[in-house]
Amino acid sequence: MTTNKSQFTLTTQWIVPDEKKSEVEAFFAEHEVWMRETHNLSGNDEPRIVDYSVSKAPHYIDNDLEKGPSGKIIYSLHEVYVTDQGAMKHFELWQSHPAAEKMASMAEYQTDMSFNAEVIASMES
Repeated sequence: MTTNKSQFTLTTQWIVPDEKKSEVEAFFAEHEVWMRETHNLSGNDEPRIVDYSVSKAPHYIDNDLEKGPSGKIIYSLHEVYVTDQGAMKHFELWQSHPAAEKMASMAEYQTDMSFNAEVIASMES
């Protein structure tokens, strides 16, 4: 599906030490299963999601490619909802999920989060 203006995003980033990679990726695998089970790609029931992705990239010292990797990994979670109520429903459902505690334990690595951020530019209208 395509992200459009006036939809709403939830984006979070973590910078995680390499030695935590398997633990963090196991969390995201579980999160993906949960997203597929609880979110809707069509219809009118919330949470209606347009896009979901988790990406990873090497973290570079001082954000300088020439200085090389820092030994950490940047994980980015990006979700796009049709309405602002989608992300609210997402969090309502997430509170009862056992992995919510695991995500809370990753807080020390979280660098940023935007919640219900309105899409103001898109390749679509």
